[in-house]
Order: sequence, then C-alpha cells, then structure tokens
Amino acid sequence: MKKTICLIIVFFFLCTIPLRGQSLSVVYSHIAKSEYITAFQILKSMLPQCKNHEEKVEILYLLGQCADNANDASFYYKEILKEKGNAYTDRAFINLAKISLTHEDWKAAIEYSNKLLKKSFSLYYSEALFIDAQAHFCNAEYFPAITSYKEFINISLDSSQRELAMLNCGTAYYELKQYSKAIEQFSQMQEENPNSNFNPYMLYLMGLCFENKAQYADAITHYKKLTNDYPYSQYSPLAEQQLIFLIEQGHYSSSLTTLPKIDELLNKKYIVQLAALESSTKAHKAQENFQNMGVKNTFIFTKSVNGKIYYAVGVGPYTTKNEALYKKNRLAEKNISSYVYKKP
Repeated sequence: MKKTICLIIVFFFLCTIPLRGQSLSVVYSHIAKSEYITAFQILKSMLPQCKNHEEKVEILYLLGQCADNANDASFYYKEILKEKGNAYTDRAFINLAKISLTHEDWKAAIEYSNKLLKKSFSLYYSEALFIDAQAHFCNAEYFPAITSYKEFINISLDSSQRELAMLNCGTAYYELKQYSKAIEQFSQMQEENPNSNFNPYMLYLMGLCFENKAQYADAITHYKKLTNDYPYSQYSPLAEQQLIFLIEQGHYSSSLTTLPKIDELLNKKYIVQLAALESSTKAHKAQENFQNMGVKNTFIFTKSVNGKIYYAVGVGPYTTKNEALYKKNRLAEKNISSYVYKKP
C-alpha cells in the first residue's frame, strides 16, 4: 500500500515538473511560424509555475516579444527590469525605447536609450544612440540630436539608418539656421549616397540654405536640378515656387524658357492654405497628416507675416479666386478648415 502511494506521488510530481527546455522549444517553434498568439498563451500558462529566475526572465522577454499591443509588451519588459542581475535588461531597455519612439513619447525614448548609453559597454549602444537622436530631433531639441547623430554616423555600419541620420543631422542644422553646416552635411551625404531616395528633399533644403545665405546662383542650381531630375517629387512644386520668388525678386535674369510652365505658375496667385507652422519639420509633419486624411496635391510654401517667416501647407495654386474657393468648400465638406491666401 505504501509502495503504491509512493508511486502515485512520484508520478504526480513528474507530471507537474515544468519541462522548461521542451516547453520553450515549442514556444520558439510557434514564434518561428509567426504564431505569436499561440506562443503568448503558452508562455502565460508557464509563468505562474516558473520558479527559476533565469527561466522567468526569459519567459517575460518572450511575452513582450509576442504581445499584440505596445501596452502589454511594455508591461512585460518593465517586469524584467524589476528582476535584478539578468541577461535581458539591455534588451528590455532597447525595446522600451523603440516602443516609446514609435508612440512619440520622446521623453521616455530618451530616458530608456540613455540607460544603455551610460553603460561602459552594451551590444545595443549604436541602436540606442540612433533612438536618442531621433527622439531629440522629433522633439525639436536639435543640439543634442546633432551630437547623437554625429556619433552614430561615425560608428554605425547600418547604411540605411546612417543615411537617415545624415539627412536629419543636416535638417537639424537647417532648423538652427546654421546653413553652412547643413550644406556641408548634405554634401557629405550626396558623396556617399549619390542615388539616395532622399535626394529631392535634400536638394530642396540645400536650395533653401543657399538662398538664406544670399547665394542665389547656387540656390537656383539646386532648385533647377530638383525640378529637372525629380519632376514628380512632392518637393518639385516647392522648388518651382522658390524659383518664382527669386524671379520676382530679380535674382534670376536668365531666359524664363529654361523653367517649364513658369508663365503658368506666375499667373497662379491663389492658394488654399491648410496650416502655417514655425518650422519646416512641423510643416512636413502637418502635410503628411493632411495627406493621410485624403487631401491631394499638397505642398509647402513660405510666407512672411509681420516680418516673421512661416512654413505653410497649401493646396493649389489656382489662377482665380473662385477656383480656390471651390477647393476650400470641398475641404469643408470633409471638416477640414482652410482659407484662401493670395500670393503678393
């Protein structure tokens, strides 16, 4: 009888032992097949039974990876940080930084990335540096953004992120009105990435930099290269507007026939303005939002109000005021506020 009881106890004990290796191998198999919901459910059932510290941390990390929303993922990553001395702390920090950046929580993104940047060594140092730079840049904190971008450019082997870092670094210099440094940064980017997808935006900003430095010949060269090489880019109409402005100001004396459709553009004085911002970065963000709302043919133009320059998002331009009013009414039907602006 005693022997039978002992055998039952042993059998029950063996059945309740968490088979860590086997269970996690099943989880990893589901993850490899992108079956994250199934993996998540298995992991949640394993967590209460877990007594081993290393196993618990690994399960928490996998729960964060398999979670179907940012809040749940963040919860499990933060739980890892409560477990002292584990191998997943840095991974938790970098994932929390990524989530914060994606959800535009710039302060949290900077905080989590700095946890890694302050360490003497971290496998995620370069990635944290890029996130730190991006968060500062998106929050219009351009000086610390430039510092992080510069270091990232010097150490990174990721060509796509390095290219974006150079672009944003140049843009940050432009926003700080350090036009010579912006031109230098963009020129370096052109040398390293002559066929970059960012060329239209970069040419436009370089044109603005030269224009602000009163180097009008160089500004015109970059605007014309943009309109000639990338006629269908969203920045081509912006370059044409700047060329028109330079013509009207008397800075461009060459034959107007070198600029396609210039006579037509000069006659289009009416713009349906959607927004006016203090920086080009904010204007481009607003333009993207309007495009996501279904507004087509948007562009950004500069305007002066009481001596202050604004970057405005508009639709058009139009030859007559009635054409602009018609567009304004169509936008009103979509609950989008606007008003008709006449160029001076």
